[in-house]
Amino acid sequence: MIEPIALPGDAASAPAALRRLATALHSAAGAVVVVADDLVVAPMALAPLTHDPYVATALLVRPSGRDGDVRVRHHVVTSVGSSFHDVTAPDHRSVGALAVAAHDRAAVEAAVNDLADAMADGDVPTAGSGLVELVAVAVTRAGVPVRAIGMVDVPWSRSPADPDEARRQADSVADARIAQLQANRVDDGFYSTFVVRRLSKPLTRLALRLGWSPNAITLISFAVGIGAAAAFALGDRWALVAGAVLLQLSLVIDCVDGEVARATRRFSALGAWLDASTDRVKEFLAYGGLAIGAARLGADIWWLAVVLVVLQTTRHMSDYDFSRVQRLREAHVPPRDVRLAGDGAEGSAGGWSVSGAMEMSTRMNRRDAVRWTKRAIHLPIGERWLIISVVAALLGATWALAVLLAAGLLALVYVTAGRTLRTFTWHGPTPDSGVDLLSRQGDSGPILAALGSLVPAARRRTWWGGRAAWAVPSVLRFVELGLVAVVALAWHPTALVVAFWWMVVVAFHHYDTLYRAMQDSAAPRWLVWLGLGWEGRSILVLGLAAAGAATLATGLTWAVWPLAALFVVVASVQWLSVQGKARA
Repeated sequence: MIEPIALPGDAASAPAALRRLATALHSAAGAVVVVADDLVVAPMALAPLTHDPYVATALLVRPSGRDGDVRVRHHVVTSVGSSFHDVTAPDHRSVGALAVAAHDRAAVEAAVNDLADAMADGDVPTAGSGLVELVAVAVTRAGVPVRAIGMVDVPWSRSPADPDEARRQADSVADARIAQLQANRVDDGFYSTFVVRRLSKPLTRLALRLGWSPNAITLISFAVGIGAAAAFALGDRWALVAGAVLLQLSLVIDCVDGEVARATRRFSALGAWLDASTDRVKEFLAYGGLAIGAARLGADIWWLAVVLVVLQTTRHMSDYDFSRVQRLREAHVPPRDVRLAGDGAEGSAGGWSVSGAMEMSTRMNRRDAVRWTKRAIHLPIGERWLIISVVAALLGATWALAVLLAAGLLALVYVTAGRTLRTFTWHGPTPDSGVDLLSRQGDSGPILAALGSLVPAARRRTWWGGRAAWAVPSVLRFVELGLVAVVALAWHPTALVVAFWWMVVVAFHHYDTLYRAMQDSAAPRWLVWLGLGWEGRSILVLGLAAAGAATLATGLTWAVWPLAALFVVVASVQWLSVQGKARA
């Protein structure tokens, strides 16, 4: 647990208190949590800040209307107000607790000292504002990224008229209940929110009582998912029904691991990797299982499984990369002097602006029907697995994959159109962190690396920094996997089965590359080059295909095993080893 540092609820003695905070930040060994001393709330409600060993710099907030003092965009704090500082289009209220990540301590210390100087000089008033909120103003304006963490709906107050009654209300909610509320995940899809999560809650309570670890639960979900794929592979009606039930059970258990992790604050690099990678494997195995089962009954639907791997991998890359780049662009806060009252919104030079498209999207998303419909069309994992389960059980494997393909194509068209229109509201280059995120997913082997060395580094970064650069990794995945699909479908259909497993292994590698990039890391060059890079693998497939169907099938069969050993085993061990050393 991170012991909170108390700050006065008002700014009457601000300069001295801020100097003490700066000293504490300077001498701290890890993360620091700052809490207003007039905040009355159950200590467990602060657990997302005080009990998370990997806590980011974050402000605890609650939703609010126009009377709020915090503006949040894409779960990032973009402006904080005080009696002196304006905040444009506020939508949340500060609770009075701020976490400072270890790697941000130096920057926050400088911002706090700057705020203390401004208040000592009389440039920022010392009355009428909470000191934690003023620190949040300084930190946000210093350019330090501040996450917005929503506090669960429990009683809380600041400077209550009746402190004893306020404390009684705060203590009226048991810690176990608060932990259950904190276990909920935000931004889930419609099916996961209203069906799967309700089924997972009893299992989560059982897992908490038994003391099961999140990673153990993930492995159980993985085993059940493999069982679902195995049942699908039998092909009979009873097996399809059993596979459908097992796939849904795997989805429910998969929710349990995250809920247990959030309730107990047991987060780890291994857990994040297991949760993300096993979901992808289970889904692709379900495709393969359905295709095998259909083949047992005389129907060849491997082409559907192949096309779905291309579609789903391309969509996922687009989803992750657009979301991250959008956050960096639309929630980016340029540094701004804490002595200025305005927050730089609405057209101020170099400031943050609220575009009409962004405001319209925000207003539309406040309508439940619109928000949930958009999430369902987006086709998250809950909806995808629901389609597989229900359609396979009722109509069979062919219809299951065909309906999933149609829904996936609709989702791809919908989100691509919306994202393309959204990019027209963006101006300037992508921030450097976004450029790094995208460029680390290039997956270029020795051939393109040699050609790329002829292009100046500045020009390469410009390519990755354009408005549409978020789509480049997904386009590269589409080109590589799509090439294999076209070769197998149009040229050598007898190689469809081995082409599917080749594509699954390659897709796993691309997900690994994506997850590394999202953790500000990249696969080592030796790993990428041993895998030949996307261009090397594409040339290999074309060469084998030119030699004939038998050569393609044999070559891919022999090549897929060492490729799987490299991308699934070696890469995973190397990544987890790096993460373990980083956390040590």
